[in-house]
Amino acid sequence: MMRRIACLSRAFRTGLAFAVFGVGALLVAGAGFPVLRLWPGGRETAERRAQRLVHVSFRVFAAFMTLLGLIRVTRAGVGRLRGRPPAVVVANHPTLIDVVLLIAAMPQADCVVKQAVWRNRFLRGVARGAGYLPNSEGAELVDTCAARVRQGRWVLLFPEGTRSPRGGLGAFHRGAAHVALRADCEVIPVVITCDPPILGKDQPWYRMPALPARISITVEAPRRPTTAAAASTAPRLARDWTADLRALYAARLGDGVGAR
Repeated sequence: MMRRIACLSRAFRTGLAFAVFGVGALLVAGAGFPVLRLWPGGRETAERRAQRLVHVSFRVFAAFMTLLGLIRVTRAGVGRLRGRPPAVVVANHPTLIDVVLLIAAMPQADCVVKQAVWRNRFLRGVARGAGYLPNSEGAELVDTCAARVRQGRWVLLFPEGTRSPRGGLGAFHRGAAHVALRADCEVIPVVITCDPPILGKDQPWYRMPALPARISITVEAPRRPTTAAAASTAPRLARDWTADLRALYAARLGDGVGAR
Protein backbone atom coordinates (compact mmCIF):
# COMPACT_ATOMS: atom_id res chain seq x y z
CA MET A 1 0.00 0.00 0.00
CA MET A 2 2.80 2.44 0.89
CA ARG A 3 4.56 1.69 -2.39
CA ARG A 4 1.36 2.37 -4.32
CA ILE A 5 0.85 5.66 -2.51
CA ALA A 6 4.43 6.66 -3.30
CA CYS A 7 3.92 5.84 -7.00
CA LEU A 8 0.70 7.88 -7.10
CA SER A 9 2.48 10.77 -5.39
CA ARG A 10 5.27 10.76 -7.99
CA ALA A 11 2.76 10.59 -10.83
CA PHE A 12 0.79 13.49 -9.33
CA ARG A 13 3.92 15.64 -8.91
CA THR A 14 5.01 14.87 -12.47
CA GLY A 15 1.56 15.67 -13.84
CA LEU A 16 1.57 18.91 -11.86
CA ALA A 17 4.93 19.83 -13.39
CA PHE A 18 3.61 19.20 -16.91
CA ALA A 19 0.49 21.24 -16.20
CA VAL A 20 2.50 24.17 -14.84
CA PHE A 21 4.83 23.99 -17.85
CA GLY A 22 1.93 24.08 -20.30
CA VAL A 23 0.13 26.95 -18.57
CA GLY A 24 3.42 28.82 -18.21
CA ALA A 25 4.15 28.44 -21.92
CA LEU A 26 0.74 29.89 -22.79
CA LEU A 27 1.28 32.82 -20.43
CA VAL A 28 4.77 33.55 -21.78
CA ALA A 29 3.57 33.52 -25.40
CA GLY A 30 0.15 35.11 -24.82
CA ALA A 31 1.05 37.76 -22.24
CA GLY A 32 4.83 38.06 -21.88
CA PHE A 33 5.80 38.37 -25.54
CA PRO A 34 3.16 41.03 -26.38
CA VAL A 35 4.44 43.18 -23.50
CA LEU A 36 8.02 42.86 -24.73
CA ARG A 37 6.94 44.00 -28.20
CA LEU A 38 5.85 47.35 -26.73
CA TRP A 39 9.50 48.34 -26.48
CA PRO A 40 11.14 49.69 -29.66
CA GLY A 41 13.38 47.48 -31.78
CA GLY A 42 13.34 45.28 -34.84
CA ARG A 43 12.64 41.58 -35.19
CA GLU A 44 16.07 40.45 -34.00
CA THR A 45 15.82 42.58 -30.86
CA ALA A 46 12.32 41.24 -30.17
CA GLU A 47 13.54 37.64 -30.52
CA ARG A 48 16.46 38.24 -28.18
CA ARG A 49 14.12 39.70 -25.56
CA ALA A 50 11.74 36.77 -25.99
CA GLN A 51 14.59 34.29 -25.60
CA ARG A 52 15.69 36.03 -22.43
CA LEU A 53 12.16 35.67 -21.03
CA VAL A 54 12.12 31.97 -21.95
CA HIS A 55 15.52 31.59 -20.26
CA VAL A 56 14.23 33.11 -17.02
CA SER A 57 10.99 31.11 -17.17
CA PHE A 58 12.87 27.85 -17.66
CA ARG A 59 15.15 28.64 -14.72
CA VAL A 60 12.05 29.07 -12.55
CA PHE A 61 10.53 25.84 -13.88
CA ALA A 62 13.75 23.89 -13.25
CA ALA A 63 13.73 25.15 -9.66
CA PHE A 64 10.07 24.08 -9.40
CA MET A 65 10.86 20.54 -10.55
CA THR A 66 13.68 20.41 -8.01
CA LEU A 67 11.31 21.61 -5.29
CA LEU A 68 8.86 18.84 -6.25
CA GLY A 69 11.63 16.30 -5.68
CA LEU A 70 11.67 15.11 -9.30
CA ILE A 71 15.21 16.11 -10.30
CA ARG A 72 18.58 17.08 -8.88
CA VAL A 73 20.85 18.94 -11.28
CA THR A 74 24.61 19.39 -11.20
CA ARG A 75 26.34 21.71 -13.66
CA ALA A 76 29.96 22.16 -14.71
CA GLY A 77 31.42 24.72 -17.10
CA VAL A 78 28.12 26.48 -17.87
CA GLY A 79 29.95 29.81 -17.91
CA ARG A 80 31.16 28.79 -21.37
CA LEU A 81 27.61 29.27 -22.66
CA ARG A 82 27.62 33.02 -22.17
CA GLY A 83 29.87 36.07 -22.30
CA ARG A 84 32.06 34.97 -25.23
CA PRO A 85 31.91 35.07 -29.03
CA PRO A 86 28.83 33.18 -30.24
CA ALA A 87 29.15 29.50 -31.03
CA VAL A 88 27.22 26.41 -32.02
CA VAL A 89 26.24 24.49 -28.89
CA VAL A 90 25.56 20.77 -29.34
CA ALA A 91 24.22 18.30 -26.80
CA ASN A 92 23.08 14.73 -26.49
CA HIS A 93 19.40 14.32 -25.63
CA PRO A 94 18.72 11.61 -23.01
CA THR A 95 15.60 13.17 -21.51
CA LEU A 96 12.83 15.59 -22.41
CA ILE A 97 13.79 17.95 -19.61
CA ASP A 98 17.38 18.53 -20.79
CA VAL A 99 16.16 21.10 -23.36
CA VAL A 100 14.67 23.15 -20.54
CA LEU A 101 17.82 22.88 -18.44
CA LEU A 102 20.08 23.93 -21.31
CA ILE A 103 18.02 26.97 -22.25
CA ALA A 104 17.85 27.82 -18.54
CA ALA A 105 21.66 28.06 -18.68
CA MET A 106 21.75 30.16 -21.88
CA PRO A 107 20.46 33.76 -21.71
CA GLN A 108 20.25 33.74 -25.51
CA ALA A 109 19.78 30.66 -27.66
CA ASP A 110 18.40 30.08 -31.14
CA CYS A 111 17.14 26.55 -30.60
CA VAL A 112 16.51 24.11 -33.46
CA VAL A 113 13.42 22.12 -32.49
CA LYS A 114 11.38 19.29 -33.93
CA GLN A 115 8.49 20.05 -36.28
CA ALA A 116 6.12 18.56 -33.69
CA VAL A 117 6.72 21.60 -31.47
CA TRP A 118 5.11 23.83 -34.12
CA ARG A 119 1.97 21.68 -33.96
CA ASN A 120 1.80 21.72 -30.16
CA ARG A 121 -0.79 24.24 -28.98
CA PHE A 122 1.17 24.96 -25.80
CA LEU A 123 4.63 25.36 -27.33
CA ARG A 124 4.17 26.77 -30.82
CA GLY A 125 3.62 30.34 -29.57
CA VAL A 126 6.87 30.22 -27.59
CA ALA A 127 8.78 28.74 -30.53
CA ARG A 128 7.53 31.38 -32.96
CA GLY A 129 7.97 34.33 -30.62
CA ALA A 130 11.48 33.31 -29.62
CA GLY A 131 12.56 32.81 -33.24
CA TYR A 132 13.32 29.12 -32.84
CA LEU A 133 13.95 27.10 -35.99
CA PRO A 134 12.13 23.94 -37.13
CA ASN A 135 14.43 21.08 -38.11
CA SER A 136 12.40 20.46 -41.27
CA GLU A 137 14.03 23.17 -43.39
CA GLY A 138 16.72 20.89 -44.82
CA ALA A 139 19.75 22.54 -46.43
CA GLU A 140 18.29 26.01 -45.83
CA LEU A 141 18.51 25.40 -42.08
CA VAL A 142 22.32 25.33 -42.25
CA ASP A 143 22.39 28.72 -43.98
CA THR A 144 19.90 30.19 -41.50
CA CYS A 145 21.83 28.92 -38.47
CA ALA A 146 25.17 30.14 -39.87
CA ALA A 147 23.66 33.56 -40.57
CA ARG A 148 22.45 33.84 -36.98
CA VAL A 149 25.88 32.96 -35.60
CA ARG A 150 27.40 35.65 -37.81
CA GLN A 151 24.87 38.07 -36.33
CA GLY A 152 26.33 37.34 -32.89
CA ARG A 153 23.72 34.80 -31.80
CA TRP A 154 24.17 31.40 -30.16
CA VAL A 155 22.65 28.36 -31.88
CA LEU A 156 21.63 25.23 -29.94
CA LEU A 157 21.50 21.92 -31.84
CA PHE A 158 20.89 18.29 -30.93
CA PRO A 159 22.90 16.24 -33.47
CA GLU A 160 20.80 13.12 -32.87
CA GLY A 161 17.69 15.00 -34.02
CA THR A 162 15.55 13.34 -31.34
CA ARG A 163 15.94 11.86 -27.87
CA SER A 164 18.72 9.34 -27.44
CA PRO A 165 17.85 5.63 -27.35
CA ARG A 166 17.67 4.42 -23.78
CA GLY A 167 21.14 3.75 -22.42
CA GLY A 168 22.73 4.68 -25.75
CA LEU A 169 23.49 7.36 -28.26
CA GLY A 170 21.86 7.83 -31.64
CA ALA A 171 23.54 8.53 -34.95
CA PHE A 172 24.80 12.11 -35.32
CA HIS A 173 23.70 14.29 -38.22
CA ARG A 174 26.27 16.61 -39.79
CA GLY A 175 24.25 19.81 -39.52
CA ALA A 176 26.18 21.23 -36.58
CA ALA A 177 29.51 20.71 -38.32
CA HIS A 178 28.24 22.34 -41.51
CA VAL A 179 26.90 25.33 -39.55
CA ALA A 180 30.21 25.80 -37.71
CA LEU A 181 32.17 25.57 -40.95
CA ARG A 182 29.86 27.99 -42.74
CA ALA A 183 29.93 30.48 -39.85
CA ASP A 184 33.63 29.90 -39.04
CA CYS A 185 32.86 29.49 -35.35
CA GLU A 186 33.56 27.11 -32.49
CA VAL A 187 31.45 24.16 -31.42
CA ILE A 188 30.81 23.70 -27.70
CA PRO A 189 29.77 20.15 -26.75
CA VAL A 190 27.50 19.65 -23.75
CA VAL A 191 27.39 16.16 -22.25
CA ILE A 192 24.20 15.30 -20.37
CA THR A 193 23.50 12.26 -18.20
CA CYS A 194 20.32 11.30 -16.37
CA ASP A 195 20.33 8.58 -13.70
CA PRO A 196 17.94 6.90 -13.36
CA PRO A 197 16.43 7.66 -16.78
CA ILE A 198 13.29 9.80 -16.87
CA LEU A 199 11.20 11.22 -19.72
CA GLY A 200 13.31 9.33 -22.22
CA LYS A 201 12.44 7.96 -25.62
CA ASP A 202 9.38 5.68 -25.43
CA GLN A 203 9.31 6.14 -21.65
CA PRO A 204 5.90 7.03 -20.10
CA TRP A 205 5.85 10.43 -18.39
CA TYR A 206 4.33 9.00 -15.22
CA ARG A 207 7.04 6.37 -14.77
CA MET A 208 9.25 8.22 -12.30
CA PRO A 209 11.85 6.76 -9.92
CA ALA A 210 11.48 6.67 -6.16
CA LEU A 211 14.33 9.16 -5.73
CA PRO A 212 14.96 12.36 -7.72
CA ALA A 213 16.68 11.76 -11.06
CA ARG A 214 20.26 13.00 -11.00
CA ILE A 215 20.91 15.06 -14.12
CA SER A 216 24.45 16.15 -14.89
CA ILE A 217 25.27 18.89 -17.40
CA THR A 218 28.93 19.21 -18.35
CA VAL A 219 30.02 21.88 -20.84
CA GLU A 220 33.19 20.82 -22.62
CA ALA A 221 35.89 23.12 -23.99
CA PRO A 222 35.16 24.75 -27.37
CA ARG A 223 36.46 22.89 -30.43
CA ARG A 224 37.56 23.78 -33.95
CA PRO A 225 38.88 21.70 -36.87
CA THR A 226 42.63 21.18 -36.79
CA THR A 227 44.86 23.04 -39.24
CA ALA A 228 45.58 19.83 -41.14
CA ALA A 229 41.90 18.98 -41.40
CA ALA A 230 41.09 22.44 -42.71
CA ALA A 231 42.62 21.49 -46.05
CA SER A 232 39.89 18.88 -46.57
CA THR A 233 36.76 19.55 -48.59
CA ALA A 234 33.79 20.82 -46.57
CA PRO A 235 31.69 17.61 -46.90
CA ARG A 236 34.57 15.39 -45.86
CA LEU A 237 35.56 17.70 -43.03
CA ALA A 238 31.97 17.82 -41.77
CA ARG A 239 31.78 14.02 -41.87
CA ASP A 240 35.08 13.52 -40.03
CA TRP A 241 34.36 16.25 -37.52
CA THR A 242 30.93 14.79 -36.76
CA ALA A 243 32.48 11.35 -36.22
CA ASP A 244 35.03 12.86 -33.84
CA LEU A 245 32.28 14.69 -31.98
CA ARG A 246 30.27 11.52 -31.52
CA ALA A 247 33.40 9.70 -30.36
CA LEU A 248 33.79 12.36 -27.67
CA TYR A 249 30.27 11.66 -26.41
CA ALA A 250 30.82 7.90 -26.53
CA ALA A 251 33.97 8.31 -24.42
CA ARG A 252 32.26 10.57 -21.87
CA LEU A 253 29.13 8.43 -21.57
CA GLY A 254 30.97 5.14 -21.07
CA ASP A 255 31.21 1.67 -22.52
CA GLY A 256 27.47 1.30 -23.01
CA VAL A 257 27.60 3.75 -25.91
CA GLY A 258 29.33 2.42 -28.99
CA ALA A 259 30.58 4.19 -32.08
CA ARG A 260 28.43 4.32 -35.23
